[in-house]
Amino acid sequence: MINVAITGADTKEAGEIIRILVNHPEIELTTLSAPEREGISLSVVHHGLIGKTDYRFSGPLSINPECDVIFVCGNSMTAAEFSALQLARPDIRFIQVDPVPNLDMERAGIVFGLSEINRKLLVRGAICSRVPSPIAVAALVPLYPLAVNMLLNSSLKIKSVMPKDIYDKNISETEADIAEELHANQLSFDTPVKIESRFTDNERFLEMEITMDCNVSLDQILDIYEMYEDHHFSHVVAGDFSIKETEGTPNIVFSVQKPADDKLRILARLDPRMRGCASEAVHNMNLLFALHETTGLEIKASRF
Repeated sequence: MINVAITGADTKEAGEIIRILVNHPEIELTTLSAPEREGISLSVVHHGLIGKTDYRFSGPLSINPECDVIFVCGNSMTAAEFSALQLARPDIRFIQVDPVPNLDMERAGIVFGLSEINRKLLVRGAICSRVPSPIAVAALVPLYPLAVNMLLNSSLKIKSVMPKDIYDKNISETEADIAEELHANQLSFDTPVKIESRFTDNERFLEMEITMDCNVSLDQILDIYEMYEDHHFSHVVAGDFSIKETEGTPNIVFSVQKPADDKLRILARLDPRMRGCASEAVHNMNLLFALHETTGLEIKASRF
């Protein structure tokens, strides 16, 4: 069994992760660190867990925790604490659901945890991963194959609809992440990425519309996306689709259309509490421990 610790265990993001992990066949929750709630039952804060677990929140994480992996949520760890833990326990894997401020990512060996781009790095010996934001997932999953095939250009326009807290928490670093990853895979693409956003009260909905100049045919575009055939949580569809296809699931679903011969339109949707958050974090853990990537994530949609 994989022993799991979570810091910032009382955060909304941690609650989503816990709801997945209580049904994960390969893990045991050992430490749920939330010092201000020490001793309080988990189900008081995270709803839907009554009868599922009798866990209680614990105090600060020790320098030598009894765990194999730590999920870092919220503002729960400093760079000094992270480095001290790495030094004391170099065998522990870390999954940063929320970034550790002022941490030298390269020196700490942290891999950008989007499996569609970095699955091999995550499987082949990585110790630490950083969960991409839901915004980054929604943009990079459809755009990465186009970058690999040198199809991006300065006409790229991105519009999105998302919960305001997702925007406020992620937008500035996310735009930089998207631009950096696209440039790394298509050196000729050096246009700053700007996302025009509107807000929704639906916490389970993030939609991204991407338009760009593109003379490649729709059939050729669909052929490019065949690179995702062995990825379990990325799905391309021909026409429009309901938000119920992603709500409560670890999937990103996107459609591609050619409104004109020289234009390409992509419409992507995901649940921002799952992709780019809870399910992404568990997916990262599965890869770091060489488990099948769907382990514990074959969950039903939340609505019908």
